[in-house]
Amino acid sequence: MIQNTFRPGANKVSFRSKGIKLAGDLYLPSGFDPSGTCEGVVMTPPFPQVKDQVLANYGPKMAERGYAVLGFDYTSKGESDTYRKGFRDDEDMTRKWEDLRNAISYLGSLPFVGAINGLGFCGGGNIMSSTIITDLRVKAFASVSAMMASDMMFADRDMFIQRVKAANAARQHMFETGKPVAHDYFGYTDPDYLSKNPNGTPAQLEGFDYYGTRRGGTETYPNFTNVLLSTVDETALVNLGEQYADKMIQPYCGIVGSEAETAVCTRAYFDRVTSEKEYHEIEGASHVGLYDVEEHIAQVVGIVDTFFQKHGNTHQEAA
Repeated sequence: MIQNTFRPGANKVSFRSKGIKLAGDLYLPSGFDPSGTCEGVVMTPPFPQVKDQVLANYGPKMAERGYAVLGFDYTSKGESDTYRKGFRDDEDMTRKWEDLRNAISYLGSLPFVGAINGLGFCGGGNIMSSTIITDLRVKAFASVSAMMASDMMFADRDMFIQRVKAANAARQHMFETGKPVAHDYFGYTDPDYLSKNPNGTPAQLEGFDYYGTRRGGTETYPNFTNVLLSTVDETALVNLGEQYADKMIQPYCGIVGSEAETAVCTRAYFDRVTSEKEYHEIEGASHVGLYDVEEHIAQVVGIVDTFFQKHGNTHQEAA
């Protein structure tokens, strides 16, 4: 759907994916001129976020650099519609791939958008990597705190089988009853999470500090929920963009925090990429620190802007 009243700053937009209406925020530069041309950036959020969290932190700052930047809610997430009444917060990766392709199509349909870049955060980096291998409309790809190497996270075969069986059972129950089966994927809704996980890894504890508190949780972002349909592991475990990294032709930029326990996932992906690539560490930053810490965001935005410009720049000068 083409909108004729775009203005600088945040614009509410919508487009369709497989017939389902998706909601988005399109951030435009302060010097936006609809008769001109600016590069586009499509963003994918961390799992299982909505557009109002990390993407709302980065969208305006990338727009300040002269880009038209799109954040959106996947099917059944946030403000977007769902495929079936009552079945919301479905983390089906195959649907996400399709939604991302349609987000790219939407950006490409705007007369003032030129080349399109991809910017993926955490699990959104994996979604992006799995999609753009066969979507060459994206000219360059940057990831931030990306959880790219799914294989590394599910190396325990018995655990893999257990999780998939649980997801299959949930699917069967939903089919037979017509009612959704959902659960808190990480357990962050439990107010006693910290006392129950005294030996949690730094990544787990930091996850709670973000998703289980006002910092990034439902108190601050009411469109977000930690409770997801229980079929999530049917597709999350096979979202294996790193297995095809050598097929990607777009240049790649991987950005991680120097203190991030998860940086190994981005590094494993980076090592498999055969196209032009670069790797950056933000000194002193953790995984989640790249989500909402202003000084870290500023550094990331500078790196990403330089990277996108390096690989072809048609964006407007920011006023």
